[in-house]
Amino acid sequence: MVVTDAKENIENGPGGLTDLTPPESGDWVGVGGEPLPVEEAWRWAVLPGCGGIVTFCGTVRDHSEGRPGVTCLEYEAYVEQVAPRLARVAAAARDRWGEIGRLVLLHRVGRLEVGEVSVVVVASTPHRSEAFAAAQFCIDTLKHTVPIWKRETWSGGTDWTLCSDDLDSAGRDPSSVR
Repeated sequence: MVVTDAKENIENGPGGLTDLTPPESGDWVGVGGEPLPVEEAWRWAVLPGCGGIVTFCGTVRDHSEGRPGVTCLEYEAYVEQVAPRLARVAAAARDRWGEIGRLVLLHRVGRLEVGEVSVVVVASTPHRSEAFAAAQFCIDTLKHTVPIWKRETWSGGTDWTLCSDDLDSAGRDPSSVR
């Protein structure tokens, strides 16, 4: 998992997959091939001044539109761009909600079975309404701007799902995505 401060990540753009260790400060963003540390992400987001912590986990489900019997998903990513784009999402969220204590944006790549966690977003803020809003903004913006694709395998075959946006739109300013 790539772990870094969001602003540093935007400027330096680390690429590749690394370990799942949270940073001491900043935002925890990254992409990795191992199971995501959901409980550790939640614990890391706990701060004395933050009474609202929202955790969103996206899991592999057993169906999708027109495709019953999904057995697994395989995620691929333009890895060198995932962490910098996740960092932009985190920075845009912090611009909107200055009271954010901590943010976690982690995505998994590789083959995942039904029930496994593919994405984790955690937002901690002093109050719940901001935590919910920030977490929703982060997952929605991540889905539209980070270059990660999935191939579904279901009872009727295997195919890549359609991306929400094309790769060109993945570079746009995430704060413009609602």
